[in-house]
Amino acid sequence: MGPRTQLSRRRALASISALAGAVAGCTGGDSEDATTPSRTRTADPTATAPRSTEATENPDERAALIDAIDSEAVAIDPDASADGLGPVATRLAQSPIVGIGENSHGVSEFKGFAHRLVRRLVADHGYRLVAIEGTIGDFGPVDRYVAGADVDLDAAMGSIEFYFWRTDAIRRLFEWLREFNAGRPATDRAVVRGYDAQFFDVNATAVRSYLERVDPAYLDGIDERLMPLTRPLYERHDADLLTEARLDLLDSLGDRLRARRDAYVAETSTAEWRLARRHVRTLERGLRFQAALRAERYTQGKRVRDAAMAENVSWLRDWTGADRAVVLGSTNHTMRNDGSGEAARMGQHLADEYGDDYYSLGCLFGTGRFRAPTGPERTAFGTHDLEGPVPGTLAATLVEAAESSLFLDFETARRRAPIDGWLDDTSQVGVSVPRAADRGAVPLPAAPDAVYDGVAFVRDVTPASFASEG
Repeated sequence: MGPRTQLSRRRALASISALAGAVAGCTGGDSEDATTPSRTRTADPTATAPRSTEATENPDERAALIDAIDSEAVAIDPDASADGLGPVATRLAQSPIVGIGENSHGVSEFKGFAHRLVRRLVADHGYRLVAIEGTIGDFGPVDRYVAGADVDLDAAMGSIEFYFWRTDAIRRLFEWLREFNAGRPATDRAVVRGYDAQFFDVNATAVRSYLERVDPAYLDGIDERLMPLTRPLYERHDADLLTEARLDLLDSLGDRLRARRDAYVAETSTAEWRLARRHVRTLERGLRFQAALRAERYTQGKRVRDAAMAENVSWLRDWTGADRAVVLGSTNHTMRNDGSGEAARMGQHLADEYGDDYYSLGCLFGTGRFRAPTGPERTAFGTHDLEGPVPGTLAATLVEAAESSLFLDFETARRRAPIDGWLDDTSQVGVSVPRAADRGAVPLPAAPDAVYDGVAFVRDVTPASFASEG
């Protein structure tokens, strides 16, 4: 299915606002991260969100809003089987690319919801690419496992850079995908791949491994320069990341892969050759991202990273031949921009490329607890209170809904005037930030209907448990 260019009303407005901001030079400075959530709470965190119109203070209109939400919402049970998510999957399947964004990586219910929803999308609606936030190549061992290879799943998951995917629910998803793939032709199997560009050592290691197989003589000549990139140099404050010598190395790698294409393909395959080229491209993007962070140009770094994420998702669809893809990650990547001028998120890039063929789903919490790392090693974790819902967010109203867990599709729900006005008047979402875990839920400035097409909401959430703990 090719990209659709039709845009909803709010997406069109967001695109126009973003373009205007870019023309005016207001896309965010390099000295700060324009997407960093505010850490200031302006009201009692347990209070119901105020709306910007007098309708909030009118009990009758407030009741009409809650009644409208109850009528439009689809009840979901985050602890039930995948069978209970049929209506949600059917709605999402109208778009071939579905982004599922967690507003907290430390919530158990979000992992279970993603597990069950992905199962429905794969089994019932033909989704075959499961793209997960993680450096491209990072999920290679997991993909070999789900394809039926003799791979230890615990070891495969242990190699994943991001701790927040090492949960029991995600493990069960991988087990189910392996069962689903059994007996299927390669062209109809579900694949699991990372799409991020954050940890360039993953890419450098993959490139080096490929050259060991196809061109060891060439590797001998460049290994002194390539080998250091297989280590996490971004963890060292004294390491130069983006040097002229490194850029020359990347050019040399690209030229060699192009010049020796036929010989390399004969030794491996066209798919592996293309993947090696993608690793070189992502290695360069990762170096630029980490160099921007080192220089404290956070907005520039996010701009590089999210653009690379979207580029990799599009490349993975082509490389795997999977027209329909599920994209799992942080909501700060999967959601679109709302025209406020910050660096374009991955979701915005995908919306620009695919239009309404991209569906942005946000996973929202009301209150409860979440887990977050206690140190940079990310092997010890603490439990924190969200102290939500954050005032002024959708969640602050959704906590009053009859269903404690629900799905709300905005395009459908906007047919009701109370919901239409509510969505227009809301300008932030609640998230948790690992580096500010002690603050609980914090507001992220973003107009929900501009950044999401729908939300899955859980009123009371519980902390996730990670396999890397201890």
